[in-house]
Amino acid sequence: MSDQTNNGKNANENQSGQGMNSIVEFCQKNILYIAGAVVIVLLLIILLNVLGGKDEGKPAEETEAVEETEAVLKETETAEDYTVDAYPMIQELINDYYKAYAKGDTDAIAALADPVSDAEKSYITEFSKYVKKYKNISCYSKKGLDDSSYIVSVYMEIKFKNIKTAAPGLETFYIRTREDGTLYIDNLYGLFNSKMNEFPTEDAIVAFIEDFSQQDDVLALQTEVQQQFETALASDAKLKSFIEETIPNDITVWASEQVAAAKKAEEEKAAEEEAAKKAAEEEAAKKAEEEKKASELASAVTVYATDKVNVRAEASETAEVLGQLEAGSKTTRLEDKDGWSRIDYNNGTQGYVKSEYLSTEAPAAAQEPAQEPAEEAPSASTGGALQEGAVITIQESVNLRKSMGEDAEKIATVFAGEKVTVIMSYAEGWTKVTYGDKTGFIKTELLK
Repeated sequence: MSDQTNNGKNANENQSGQGMNSIVEFCQKNILYIAGAVVIVLLLIILLNVLGGKDEGKPAEETEAVEETEAVLKETETAEDYTVDAYPMIQELINDYYKAYAKGDTDAIAALADPVSDAEKSYITEFSKYVKKYKNISCYSKKGLDDSSYIVSVYMEIKFKNIKTAAPGLETFYIRTREDGTLYIDNLYGLFNSKMNEFPTEDAIVAFIEDFSQQDDVLALQTEVQQQFETALASDAKLKSFIEETIPNDITVWASEQVAAAKKAEEEKAAEEEAAKKAAEEEAAKKAEEEKKASELASAVTVYATDKVNVRAEASETAEVLGQLEAGSKTTRLEDKDGWSRIDYNNGTQGYVKSEYLSTEAPAAAQEPAQEPAEEAPSASTGGALQEGAVITIQESVNLRKSMGEDAEKIATVFAGEKVTVIMSYAEGWTKVTYGDKTGFIKTELLK
């Protein structure tokens, strides 16, 4: 979590143990699957290597060394432009921030620092497991790039759980003023985002912070905190083991979990995108088909069979026969291409007929007499078309077929003496009937 300094970075990383280097290598190998894993570990390396510590209940010689360090820090406070704990609002903001950090309360942190990415929240949650509290916080402040902003080097001492020696650290914050006058940490310029580059930053502020990090008093403060860290590490074997062994091992496990979670999330996202793409394609295809049908129907032409002709599944004389059109029967042509007509056959089923057997002119027998009064539909006994709803007793066994045509699929045999109910008679010479729970077609002449 802590800074914290760009200029001490190379030396600090060289001082990290082989355990920490192995974590970096591990995360680098998985860079495609875990956003920020390398940065998180580098951040931890920097944190642990800029720490130095005062100890509770140190021997006299250690206490004397700490007093000398504090004296140097006090001298640093008088460096040009530095003010120490001079802004109560800054102190309150930073104190609240570290209280929330120790608890791993990312919601509270997000109210104090903006923005905070999911990756940083995960790191905060993990790191806070080791922290008991932050204490002895001091704010070394300078004016920011404008009158409503500040750049602050924060000195703190981290008390890790079950570790006697407290470890000092140093972190740099860029603090801004909201419209309501309250202060907040502009987290775009925190160490995490400066390494992750998750959010865009302003070049002018980046350059300003870089210049700040090279100022003499800033470098002096960084050096003193680094020395304190080395003193603390040398004086407390448990702290040394914690930093060089416990944390690297635990962070390795955590990093692997982050890799797995990020990979799973990536796979789930890819699956969702693929499913959404497929659904969109299916919807587009369905819409295109509907538009095609609508367009075809709008330009459809009524035609009549000039002779008895087969209706086929495809535009080929060897294709499956779906049924037949009787001479003079009426149908709807949707397309005429390469000598074949695609027709709307049998209540929505499409088929193909040789175009030479179709005509747009109705045969004389199919034309209705002009200005003649309509006659009632003949009954079942008149010998004409069968009346809808008429119940017919079958005289000789007949086949009930799926569609009009002697080659159509047979779905039942109606035996002599059984009854069928007329739904509709067609000019093609077939009648649609119900037989029990089945519906099909029987040649009209077989029902009279």
